[in-house]
Amino acid sequence: MRSWLLVLPLLVSSGVSTLFVRDGSSKVIRVPFSKERATHNQVSKREPASKTAVQKLDNKDFLFYANVTVGTPPQHIRLHIDTGSSDIWVETANSEICRRDGGNSCDIGGTYDNGTSSTAEYVEGDFSIMYVDGQYASGVYAKDTLGIGGVGVKDVQFGIGLQGTSEEGVLGIGFERRQSRVLQGLEPYPGLVTQMVNQGLINSRAYSVWLNDLNAAAGEILFGGIDTGKFKAPLATIPLSRRTDLPSPIDFIITLHGLTIENGDGESRELMNTSRNVPALLDTGASFTYLPQDIADQLIELVGAITVPEYKGPAVNCSKRSLEGSVNFTFAGTTIKVNLRDFIIDATDEPNEDNHILCYFGILGMNEGSVLTLGDTFLRSAYVVYDMDNEAISIGQTIFNSTSTNIMEIGSGLDAVPSATRSTTDVDSIPVTATSPSSTGSTSNPAAKSTGSPDVSNSAATTASSLSTKFLAPFFFSILSLAILL
Repeated sequence: MRSWLLVLPLLVSSGVSTLFVRDGSSKVIRVPFSKERATHNQVSKREPASKTAVQKLDNKDFLFYANVTVGTPPQHIRLHIDTGSSDIWVETANSEICRRDGGNSCDIGGTYDNGTSSTAEYVEGDFSIMYVDGQYASGVYAKDTLGIGGVGVKDVQFGIGLQGTSEEGVLGIGFERRQSRVLQGLEPYPGLVTQMVNQGLINSRAYSVWLNDLNAAAGEILFGGIDTGKFKAPLATIPLSRRTDLPSPIDFIITLHGLTIENGDGESRELMNTSRNVPALLDTGASFTYLPQDIADQLIELVGAITVPEYKGPAVNCSKRSLEGSVNFTFAGTTIKVNLRDFIIDATDEPNEDNHILCYFGILGMNEGSVLTLGDTFLRSAYVVYDMDNEAISIGQTIFNSTSTNIMEIGSGLDAVPSATRSTTDVDSIPVTATSPSSTGSTSNPAAKSTGSPDVSNSAATTASSLSTKFLAPFFFSILSLAILL
């Protein structure tokens, strides 16, 4: 077919997965993700007689990547999975950023060449998306077949980046009303998950995410299904909060009812109670977790983190992973425990001037009245079902490194999610009047996908305030005795 873009030869990443042809009678799309930096990730076939799509992701340097194909014949591309945005976009070899460094800068993520695809279609209109940290991509729209989990989803609309700040694209799977063109006053188009439903691949617009342990070799996203072997049942189903100026939710925001910190002996202290219910966005595109400033300050000082300018946020000696205890997040019907050590993330292999290896501390502060963001440092400890049809989240405690698998379809209707108990109280869904990092785009930082360094500059937590003497209760001595400043 005649190309409607000036194209250059496809650059295929050596790290993309091989997609296998699935059994035609199967209705489970299974594409697990891998954290390891191996040459290839294997994608298993769909489970027989089910309607669940499983997408395996690559977790590299704090971000999660899906290895997909686009076009006919398939072109391998790696995209950053982002529940906080709703646009898919890919790079093309003749984009400004891909032509840098002798045309090799997009080798890792791969590029798309519409001129070599027999199923490519031009879509009228300009594509443009701006993320909250200033990163952006712009170009044109297209439709093509997107291969995910061994399944070809037809007529998927996406942007082709001609200009921008990232060498790798994004697989935005949020609400269609969050698409960049809608924010520009235009009508939404059917997103990837909607097209899966329309083409009979899954039953409803819902998917589950199991990020797994930071050091784990595998995790997965299941479109149209859950894996009961990956969480402690039951899941708690919580209605999404909507913004006061909108008729229905457009973000995955739920109400956080309380926060406690628990030491290694099981003794706990309250950080936030139900008198301070706050909305919180669940976003795989955010590397860190953003809490109220006063609470973040307490936790930052508790672990002995300090602000290092070049880190743009709190840094801590990596040896602090020996700290015992957890931060407990309470929602309607469930509490998710996140071990303190799981907030401590590798930043560099190089020792500092004191011969310490520094890590990021993955909690930062936000101003009062803001929508909190529960990013990957929280989500790794939670098994989450994003249910767009029912405008709800189903959430439970994850089981790290589980080898047990029991995939069940998400059906349709109010009780579509198996092993879930629905919340019935009105307070579970408070109106959202505050702003959040995703209010003008996504909490995703596309630039971080290629550099592996999360940008936390949009956080207010650049310095830690004094820890209140009330919080430093004697029973926390077992934790605090380990918290030696760098």
